[in-house]
Parts: sequence; structure tokens; C-alpha cells
Amino acid sequence: MPAIIERYLLREILPPFAVSLLAFTSLVFSGRLMRLTQMVVGKGIGLMEILKACLFLLPYLLVFTVPMAATVGIILALLRLSADYEVVALKTAGLSFGQLVRPLVLFAVGVTLVTGLLTVYISPQGQKATRGLLTAVLTHRADLGIKEQTFNTDFDGLTMYVNQVTSPAGSLKGVFIHDFRELDHPLSVYAEKGRVEFDPGRETVLLTLSDGWIIRWGREPDRWHTIEFKTYQLPLEVYSLAVKGGKSEGEMSLGDLWAALGGAAPGSEPYNRLVVELSQRFSLPVGALLLCLLAVPLGLSSGPRGRPFGLIVGLLLFLVYYVVFTASWRLAVTASIPPALAPWLANLLFLAATPYFWWCMVKERPLWPGSWRRYLRPDLLSRRDRE
Repeated sequence: MPAIIERYLLREILPPFAVSLLAFTSLVFSGRLMRLTQMVVGKGIGLMEILKACLFLLPYLLVFTVPMAATVGIILALLRLSADYEVVALKTAGLSFGQLVRPLVLFAVGVTLVTGLLTVYISPQGQKATRGLLTAVLTHRADLGIKEQTFNTDFDGLTMYVNQVTSPAGSLKGVFIHDFRELDHPLSVYAEKGRVEFDPGRETVLLTLSDGWIIRWGREPDRWHTIEFKTYQLPLEVYSLAVKGGKSEGEMSLGDLWAALGGAAPGSEPYNRLVVELSQRFSLPVGALLLCLLAVPLGLSSGPRGRPFGLIVGLLLFLVYYVVFTASWRLAVTASIPPALAPWLANLLFLAATPYFWWCMVKERPLWPGSWRRYLRPDLLSRRDRE
């Protein structure tokens, strides 16, 4: 009988989990659709390349949407069981508390393992494959990021205006560039002609300009210079994805991260980024486990009339976790807080709340103090308070 009940509870969780996962992933992915649509319509990128890009991007999105969907799935399933008084029936039939929560904990452990597999192995491979796909596309369409008669700001440290993009692909006419990669010595470049090519040797996109002028600015008037050139080359970074030697932190395996740490100077920004990336590979799965464990008391303690409230609290918990996680990541990169500790701050916060929520659930006490419930549940206000 306990095995039948455990399978029944798992079957109750899986449908809302699947629907939530599809909804959240689609919602997060919709932000990327506009750029992908522009690549198809405006630049003629093939449908197969777009589908591959979507496939490679999916593991990175699932790292965040799987824990969120699992949290919502557990809350919705338990709220439905509570609303139909099935939880009360199971307790009356003699089901112990351990037997009731065991399938929920097993589901939470499964979500943790899936999240760990995504963060440690699958997501880095997906980002690496995305880099390879971008390199292959740029090999044939190096002018991918350039739109004519538009101020293009897709390039790191550059603003570019091109009057005309002509055939063959990559040929430009009337090129104006403002280069502010060196803030103390910005450049203004004008060229009558240009050509964008992919250099496989240096793994970068090169803009070769012909017949133009360079104006170098400085804070002092005597630092201003005008240079006429016949040929001038600029490296470009397309769509904020630099195609150049080496890997980004997100593409590295655990072994690559450890090796890169050995060659980076402690305290520098590259070192901090490597430490943060290595720590978050393990902190995110632990965070998924804590979110699922917090969802259990929220679902069992909200009561039949608290279904919307329990769902809202579950979503707010994930929002708080994500905000704390993102803020700590940015602070760690600038060394404002220890980089190794930063990805674990959200977990420590939720680890402090989880035992209290579970204690209230086991003792069948309300999760919120009485003073809080007066504001969270208006139906609990006394007649005097309403008057």
C-alpha cells in the first residue's frame, strides 16, 4: 500500500511539473526569439542553424527553469490534494509523515541530480557547441552583425554606421566608426570602402577598411591627430560573443576551470570569475534541492482556501533566490565579497528558513506568525479589526 501511495503522489506532481517547465522555458526563451527572427529575416541565416542554436541554448535555460518548475509542481500538486482533503484521508488511514513526504524528497533529489548534470556537463557543452556554430556561420557570413544605414552597437566598444552593404557578402561602402575601447584615446574612423572577413587563424572577425581617415582624440588639444590610410584593420566581436582564442568560463569543464585557476593571478577579475563559475556549478543543484524542500510545507500548510497564496509564495521564493544569486555573482566578480562564497549566499539564506518551515509542518502549526497572517490573509481579521 505505501508503494502505491508513493507512485500516486509522484503521478500528481509530474503533470504540473511538466506544464510549468514548458511554460517557464517558453517564457524565458521568448526573449531570444526576436533576435533569432532578425537573424533569419534580415541576414538570411538558415533554419537549421537557428534550430541548432535553440537546441544548444536549451540546457542553459533549463538550469534555472527546472528548479522553478519543480517548486511550482510540488506546490500545485499538494495544494490540489489538500483542497480535496486527500492529505487528511491519507493521515486518517494511518500513513505516517515519513511515508507521505518520502516520494516528495525523492522527487527533489531527482531534480537536484538533473540540475547538477546540466550545470556540470550539459550546459558547458551546449555553450561550447554554440561557439562552434557561431564560428561556422561567421566563416560564411562575416557581415552577420552589420545593418546598413543604421548605427550598429552590437560590437564591443564600437559604434558603426555603414551606408551600404553590397554583394559579394561582406563588402561595405561609406563606413563611419567610433572606437571607444580606449576611453582616454577614442578614435573616429571614416573609410570609403570596407570588407568584413573571418580570419580562421586568429579566430576573429576582421574589418578591413580602405581609403579613409583616422581622427584620434585626446583630452589635451595637442593630442589630437588625423591620419590618412590606404588600409586599416579592426577586429570585431559579433553579438557580444567574442570568437577568439580560449574559452569563456561557461564553456569550460571542471578540469579546464581548475587548470585556468592555476594560471590566473589571485584577486584579479579573471580569477574571480573562474572561482564564481566553479562554485556555482555546485551551488545551483543545492539551491534546487532547497527550493523543492521549501515547496513541501508551502503546499501542505496552505489549506484548501490558500491555493493562490501558496503558489504566489512559491514564485516569490524563486524570485528572491534568483535576485540574491545574481547580486552576489556581480559583487563577487568585483571582489566585494569572497568569490567562493558568493554563489552560496542564496543557499545559506534558504537553508536557514527550511528547518523552520518543516518544523511548522510537522507540528501542524501555521507557517506565518499571527501578526503576519492578519495582513497575508484578510479573512482572518476579527470583526473589530474590519470595523
